[in-house]
Amino acid sequence: MSKNPSDWVDFSDYIGGVLGTTFSFLSFIFLLHSLKLQNDANKELRNEAKANQKNEKFRHFESHFFNLLEAQRSSFDKFKFENNIQGVLTTCSGVEAVVELENVLEVMRELRFDDEDITDYLDEFDESEKIYNSIRIFNNILKLITLKLSDANGFTADDRKSQIETLITFTEFSLLRLVLISMQFMDLPSCDSIRANTEFINILEELGLEIDAY
Repeated sequence: MSKNPSDWVDFSDYIGGVLGTTFSFLSFIFLLHSLKLQNDANKELRNEAKANQKNEKFRHFESHFFNLLEAQRSSFDKFKFENNIQGVLTTCSGVEAVVELENVLEVMRELRFDDEDITDYLDEFDESEKIYNSIRIFNNILKLITLKLSDANGFTADDRKSQIETLITFTEFSLLRLVLISMQFMDLPSCDSIRANTEFINILEELGLEIDAY
């Protein structure tokens, strides 16, 4: 223990220097930690904002999606098949109409009609656009899924697959068969667009629905 005041002054300067450096270092560490916490918080806010934006886009998509499904259902109810047998005109619609159309195609195949003959028959059958309207709406729903749930909008292939599966589930199976008939035989822009949608084609194959089955 020194009795010289100058020694104590030197000692306090030493302690002050050591503690000052230590506290400065600790303050720097705490500052870095605070910046990290702030950065994590900002990242979480950005992710939350992106998630909210994605959810808003999906809600907007769903509104259009289910409206188009309703329009598809209404259009298919108006799909009719008329057959004149020995002067007796019979008319059926919806599911029964597709079944009757399939029966005609089956008979045509048994009589060795080729694809071109069937195409000509369907073109004549669809003069009043019975098939065209149903296929156009189905294609519009597919395009809606592809465009609105694109990667650029923050969605994934799994998101699109889920909605395409929903479309198939909510579509009358007979209408789905009508789509397959049109894709195989009819030269329509909607049919070309549907066939070019590889995600839809892959899902059909996964579900065991054969392309070009007729």
